[in-house]
Parts: sequence; structure tokens; C-alpha cells
Amino acid sequence: MSISSTILESSRAATPLATVINSGCKAVGGIFRLDYSRAVVLTDDWRKTEAGGVPHGAFLLAAAGTNTAEGFALDDEELILLRVSGTAPLPNESDLVQTRLAVVRDAGDSGKGFDEVTDELTRNELQQSAFDCEVVGTFYTEPNSRTILFGSDIDNVVSSARYQVFLPSEEVLSWVASYPEPQGDDVLTLGAVRFASTRRRAHASGVDSADVNVHIDDFIARKTAVFGMTRTGKSNTIKTLVTAIATHSARTGTKVGQLVFDPQGEYANVNEQDKTGLRLLGDDDAAVRIYKVDPNPSDTQEKTLRLNFYDRDVLDAVWGLVSDATAPVNTNYAKSFRSADLTEPDANDHSAHNRWGWALVAFYGLLAKCGFTAPTLPQSLRIAFPAAMATDFLKANPDAIAPAGAGKYALTSPQAALSLTTWVAARPDEFPKWHDENSRFPDIADVYDYTGVTSAIRTIRPFHGTASTGDVAEQLWQDMIEGRLAIVDLSNGNDLVAKVMSERIVTHLLNRAGEVFRSNQDPVRFQIVVEEAHNLFERGGKEVADNPWVRLSKEAAKYKMGLIYATQEVTSVDQRILSNTSNWLVAHLNSDKETNELSHYYDFGTWAESLRRIEDQGFVRMKTHSSKYIVPVQIAKFDHAMINAARGAAGLKAVEVD
Repeated sequence: MSISSTILESSRAATPLATVINSGCKAVGGIFRLDYSRAVVLTDDWRKTEAGGVPHGAFLLAAAGTNTAEGFALDDEELILLRVSGTAPLPNESDLVQTRLAVVRDAGDSGKGFDEVTDELTRNELQQSAFDCEVVGTFYTEPNSRTILFGSDIDNVVSSARYQVFLPSEEVLSWVASYPEPQGDDVLTLGAVRFASTRRRAHASGVDSADVNVHIDDFIARKTAVFGMTRTGKSNTIKTLVTAIATHSARTGTKVGQLVFDPQGEYANVNEQDKTGLRLLGDDDAAVRIYKVDPNPSDTQEKTLRLNFYDRDVLDAVWGLVSDATAPVNTNYAKSFRSADLTEPDANDHSAHNRWGWALVAFYGLLAKCGFTAPTLPQSLRIAFPAAMATDFLKANPDAIAPAGAGKYALTSPQAALSLTTWVAARPDEFPKWHDENSRFPDIADVYDYTGVTSAIRTIRPFHGTASTGDVAEQLWQDMIEGRLAIVDLSNGNDLVAKVMSERIVTHLLNRAGEVFRSNQDPVRFQIVVEEAHNLFERGGKEVADNPWVRLSKEAAKYKMGLIYATQEVTSVDQRILSNTSNWLVAHLNSDKETNELSHYYDFGTWAESLRRIEDQGFVRMKTHSSKYIVPVQIAKFDHAMINAARGAAGLKAVEVD
């Protein structure tokens, strides 16, 4: 070879894409059939064994070129990325089957080994096989550029005999799985590449340690789905993402609030087995706040989740909770009840203000009837009441009301409101204004004896507390502004309570974010994390305006709000949410109904069978906003190293582990 040829070959072996191939990739065969969507790769048992095995779903790189003393030299600056989808028959497959049949029969009849009943040429023929591969896309460089780009197809089909096929080394596999590679503070090592449940050969060849690095920014202000059966690692994945976002926020000095709805209490508390927990990301309520029905008063991180249902400062929130709780009750009485408007009118409009006061008496009485206890009312409630009637009422209910000015009386307690409502409701002729068509008093008083309504209201009783002040939804908004991690423990209460409370909080946050957006202020960047989302999301049940989760999926991008939701059931999630989801992490699903629904998105149909069959914990198929294709990943286990990385970024001391 001439000097000029040597120099040329040397340069061709040192291009960016040639460097990829020459970074430890192992040749496993060559393409003998290629079209725009599929490729068939000829290989043999020896090369597969030397490469450490080629599992189903494995990435392969096809390159046109030749082997030189300097390394593999590319004829063209492109690599075709393939994914193994199965085996393919060879053109002489029928002859090979007949030969294999004869070898098996002869070895069995003679008691000899297979190699003893075949010659070397036959053995080599019998070891040949083929992979059927999906064409994922093309890595390429532009002329006079060393930047590697990726296209999700191929733009030309040439003589397939030119293509040699390589199994990526650990380094190259990590690059392929992480493409496009994140940089600096945007890097999260989410786990390692994993193609199969059986990992013996992956361990032996070292490719089971190929890191998968993702862009943390992909998971901020975007929708992320985490699907999988119980005990497949959904919670571990969420903890890893929440911790990574907290670390990123601290390192970059960018406030990103995170709100976690916790239906089982596993995020609000430290795990007793491994002593890890999200609350360890902070030492006090400056960084982490835990909202519970019954907080520990000595724990500065824990705050109350309750509202004082008799506090008029949160009347709108309380009425919203009651209305949502009774929404499943569809009788005419229930509909009339929910149509009542408890917004306080102008005090100068005496007629309207009197009617509002009477309606409020009926509402407080209803709460008392449903077991919402309180010794007094936080704010005095003065109502218009005839003096003669007051005298009669007080005979039967001493001290229930007290004079409070001309023609006005003040209620002393919720129980007094119950007594007064019951007494007035039994006397419609004596209190015509309380019962006329402009009054909301009868709409509320009429449901006192309807157990459907009262039973529904009793379900939200755990969220009432007389010691509470202010609206927890507004407190959470302030947490998001300050970039805190806030965990809402919904483990005390049934599914309806969790649904009503979470929807009200999300609606409040959306409204507040909308106010910021409309005033042209900088958006408040924060994340909402929902575990057991199938208990909260309602598939196709409400219009966008009435469904905060669908509103979140449609409006959140402009507000810089993100959503991470985890569930066992793809079919339980509204299609409008799925269609707006950018990041997908999918573990084992045991139903073809679920995998069929999943197959409508990206190319998850390719993985449907393995998702149903493989149950390994933490083994997911992942598609992120930045990534160009689905990558199978073994998610890293959430541990103290992750916690301490976040604490270090925030300037806190490391948590010591026994």
C-alpha cells in the first residue's frame, strides 16, 4: 500500500463515526438483505459467543467499510442503528434443517458428540444463522463537521454486502442509549442498559454496566408517565426523578417546586427497611414540607392538611370540597344543593346579604349534622331574625343565639346553626323569606334528611380541623414559589377524599399559575407528582374545564408546570393526557389490554410481548423527550448516595448511614 493510501485509510479510521466502531465494538456479521425498515444480518455461533451474546432487543451498528491496519475505515460517514427483533431464515434454511436433523439423528443413534459426526465444513455451515432487525435510524455527520447527528430513518439503500454489523462495546452502548448526550448539570444517570431478564452473558461481557444518562431538563415542565404493575419499581423511579430534580435545582440555583400526592404515605415517611426517604432532602420546612391530616407537632417539616370548615376565609375552598364530594349523588335535591352560591354579597345590599346569612346558617348546620365538630365559630355570624321568633326559639334552645344589634342575632356555635336550621325549616309559613325562590336556605336545608348527600359529606370529615388556619392549597402555591418539595399525605381517607382534595389543590395551582401567566410575570416552575394515578384520573369522564388533570396536560406547558404520574393501568389515563406525555418509563404490565393501549404510542408495540412476560423489578423501556428511540433500562436503586448528592448541592451535611 502506498504512503498516500495509508494516510487515507488512517484518516478514514479516525473520523467521528469510525472512532465509534473502533472503540471496542465487536463484529457479529454482515447484512445480506436491507430495505428502508428492516435488515437481515448473517452471523454465526462463534461470533455471537465472542461478542458476549446478542439478546432480543439489542442495539447493533451497521457500517459500510473495510478493516485496515489502522482500524475499521468507513466508506461513508454514517452508521445504521439496528434493533434485534428476532431470527430470520437463511436462503438455504431448508437444507440446513435437513442437515441438522441428520446430525442430531446420527449423534443420538451412535452415542457420539455432534462434532464427531460432522466434518469441519458442515459444522461451520450449521453454525450460521440470521437476525431479523428493525432499522431504527442513522447516525451521520454533515460534510466538514465532526458533530454526530441522528435521523430516524435511512435515506438510501445500497448493496447490503458492503455493511458489516457490530455489537457496541460498553462505552459505545452507553453513548447510543444516552444519545443525545446531556452535559454538565443536566445529567442524570438513571440506570444501566438492560436487554434481557437473563443477564449471564451481559455480566460476562461487561455491557450490563453501560450507563444510561438522561437530560434532567426533559422531566421539568413536561409530562412523564411511569407505568407498571405493583412491585415493579414505580416508586423507586419517582423518588430517583424527584431527587434528581432537587439536585439540579440546587446546583443551578433555579427554583423548581415539587408537589407529591402520596396515597400510601410511602413518600412522607422514612422507609424502615433501608432508611431512605424524600423527606431527607431537607432538615426543616425551609426545603421540605410534609402535609398530613395528623402532623407531629414536634416535627418542623410536618404541616396540617386540614381546613377549618367553619372558617369563612376558606369558605370557597370548603364549598368546593363539599360540592365535589357530593358530585356522585345525582338526585334533584343534590343538584339543587350544589347550585347554591355561598359567595358573600355586598354588605350594603341588605336583602342579598340577609339571604346569604340564612344560607350560611343552613350550611354550618349541615356540617354539624355530618359530624364536623367545633366549640365556636371562628368569625361571628350575624343574621336577620325577628325578635318574637327569637324568643320562641330560645325557649327551646337556650343560648343558641345572642342579640347583635337591631334585628340581628349572632350564632354561638355550629350546633346552634343546626338547631336553628331545623327549627326554621319546620316553619316555612312563619319564615317566608327564608324559603322564597330567591333564598338558598331551602336548597341546603332540604338535604338534611337525605343520606346520600350527608354520607358523601361525611367522607371528607378527616380534613376538618379547628386548629387550622388558612387554605392549604394557597400554602402549597407558596411552597412552589419558594422551590420547596411538598408531600401531601393522602393515606388517611378513602379514594374519594384523595380525589376531591387533590383535584381542588391542582385546580387552585392551575388558577394561580394562570394569573401569573396573564400578568406577564416569570412563570413559577414546579412539578406535580401523582402516585396511583388511576385512583385520581378519570378517563374521558369530564370536559377539560371540569377536569384539572386534563387541564394540566393541556395548559401546563405554557405555565412551566410538569406532571409525573404513576399507575398500573395505561387504560385508566385519559387519552388527552397520554397524547401530551413526553417521557415514558414502562415496566411489567400483565395484560394485553394494557400493552395494546400502550402500543398506540411511539413504537412500544415492539416491546409489548416482553413487557407482559418479564417481571423483573426496575426493568423499564424508556422514551424521553430528547431521546430518539426507546431504550431498555435497569433503573438504579434509590439510595443514600442520591440523597446526599442532593443535600450536598443544597449545602446540607450528608446523612450518615449505619
